[in-house]
This record gives sequence, structure tokens and C-alpha cells, in this order.
Amino acid sequence: MFDCKTAIFTYNPLALKKRILIIENDQDIRNIVELILEDQGFETLSIPEPADLAEISSFKPDLILLDEFINSKPGHRLCRKIKQVPDLAVTPVIILSTANDIELIVEECGANDHIRKPFDIEDLISKVLRLLSYQQLTHIGV
Repeated sequence: MFDCKTAIFTYNPLALKKRILIIENDQDIRNIVELILEDQGFETLSIPEPADLAEISSFKPDLILLDEFINSKPGHRLCRKIKQVPDLAVTPVIILSTANDIELIVEECGANDHIRKPFDIEDLISKVLRLLSYQQLTHIGV
């Protein structure tokens, strides 16, 4: 089990002012992911389920971590809807899942990557930073 009190993380300058939306049913997972990302310098919003797409848009996330199941509904359906909203279409989405066919789910819904639960903290940080770095490079035309 991950012990939040003894974990040591280094602040990442890429995180400066980057906003990450965490949509996850399990409160313990939400709290751990939120703590990990805030320790890295990210601003986070952690919710079990969005009321609607406007709630997601209003936060203006730079990246979304999305549980594969949101109150027994497939998260990949929400991912498809997110990718259809002009303000959110280019926002990277990482699916959090225990599913064996997660690669297929990611491809079908337009997500950018996935993380298997239970997840490795370094894998989570690495994937978040990689997608945000790529997003930053594509926005400045490098």
C-alpha cells in the first residue's frame, strides 16, 4: 500500500499552472492521485462523476484522468463525448482501468493513453508529463 506521508516527490516545472481533472469513482484512488499530482506542482480537480460536459469544460483541464467505469457506466463513452467538444477535443485523456482489453478501449474512444490499476506512481507521473510535454510542443509549433 502506498503511504502518502512518507512518499517523496520532486516538483516538476512542467506542472506549473497545468490543470488536471481526475474523474474516478473510488475516493481512495482519487485522493492518492490528487496528492501525487499536487506534490508534482499540478492544480487538480477530483470528482467521482461530472454533472455534464460543461463542468469539465469550465475547469479548463490540460489533461484528464478518466476511470474506465463511472458509477457502472463505461468511461469510454464519456471520453468519446469529451473528444467531440471543441474546447476539449485536443485535451489529452488517460484512461484508468483494470480491463484486459484496455488498449482496444483507448483506441476506440480516442483516449491518448491508459494506466492499469493498480498503478505504479512513476508510471502515472511519467505518462502525465509525457502527454503534457507533447501537448506543449505541439502548441508552440516545435
